[in-house]
Amino acid sequence: MKQIILLLLLSIAINIPASFSQKATKVDQLLYSEQYSKAIPMLKQMIEKDSLNSLLYFQLGKAFQNLNKDKLAIINYQKANSLNNNSKTILLNLSSCLYSLGNYPGAEKYLSNLHSIDSSDYQINLLLAKTLSGQNKLKESLKVYKQISKTDSLNPFIYKQIGNLKDRMQDFTGSLSSYMISYELNPDDLSVLVHIIQQLYEMTAYQQALEYCSKGLATYPDNTILLKKKAQVLIGLEWYDNALTILKDLKASNDLTDAEHRQLGICYMQTRQYEDALTAFASCGPTFEKDPMINFHTGICYARLNQHEKGIKFLEDALFYITSPIEASMHLYLAKSYGATRQFEKATASYLNLLEIDNTNPDILYEIATTYEEYGENKDKALDYYTKFLQQTSDIDDPKYEYAKSRILHIKEIIHFGR
Repeated sequence: MKQIILLLLLSIAINIPASFSQKATKVDQLLYSEQYSKAIPMLKQMIEKDSLNSLLYFQLGKAFQNLNKDKLAIINYQKANSLNNNSKTILLNLSSCLYSLGNYPGAEKYLSNLHSIDSSDYQINLLLAKTLSGQNKLKESLKVYKQISKTDSLNPFIYKQIGNLKDRMQDFTGSLSSYMISYELNPDDLSVLVHIIQQLYEMTAYQQALEYCSKGLATYPDNTILLKKKAQVLIGLEWYDNALTILKDLKASNDLTDAEHRQLGICYMQTRQYEDALTAFASCGPTFEKDPMINFHTGICYARLNQHEKGIKFLEDALFYITSPIEASMHLYLAKSYGATRQFEKATASYLNLLEIDNTNPDILYEIATTYEEYGENKDKALDYYTKFLQQTSDIDDPKYEYAKSRILHIKEIIHFGR
């Protein structure tokens, strides 16, 4: 009897690993054939018997990830990582799930660690670049993408991403160059082509933009996006008749947005079809009722039709809607941009225009003073505006207040000894 029991125990001991091995093989087959839902319950059963097996947790995480159940995948990847924290594959998949859920800081933590260990791994670098971009860490992301491009120089996707990053960094020339490389490598990417056309348009390189429109339409005839871009470029070239033909066809097929009716109206107006222009401007909808340019163009059309009373109303509205705050903001940003590019004379002129619109803001006086001083040739005017700033400001705790006082003393010394 004892011998029988012993034989039974030995049989069980031998069959358990054999059975486990069979399940592992079956799981591998299910995962390979993408039958993830069937593999999951088997993996859970296997984990109950072998809870310290990192591979099982990894496989379960992978199954959940492939079913787009990233939260469950993360739980299992984290468990796998706790049992085998040296696995690059586990950490990369974990980072990928965190990225998919928008947890960019969490993904970056793991990816930066992996990158420091192996900076040449393509998948790590690509996901790290995307993760950094998602957090608006543009310079860091660009650096990684450039590193990738050195080893993957024929991949249009990489240059597309570099173009996008440079565009977001306002390096428009660099962005255009990268998009053009991407286009040469893959001329079928419509989104890249649209970016190129738009950037050339914004640079007023209308003829070159038109050439890319033609290339795109040769590949994608009757594509609405490209036709709209072509019409926009033709308007930039002042070829209103050609643009009008495109826009009328789009109008007939109900493919024009409210904003695009404005372009249609401009084309009608420039080709002296004023009644049609008025209809197009009216089709812009209530959102654009206070648009100063639409009111201005509408007023012009009525004036050309000798309906001056109606024209006066729209022209007056156009002037009214160009409000002082909007005009002031324009001058302010223009002045700062001129200053940033060291065009000090133009910066000063913009600040003075701003001062005419708003003479109650002492900060404008301060900006004029610092601009005159930095320009280097108008110490007397700098002194004058620093003094006006101190007289007008009521915030004596503002750091600019003490700075203005110190600059007044400094400029007076320079003027005194200079004379």
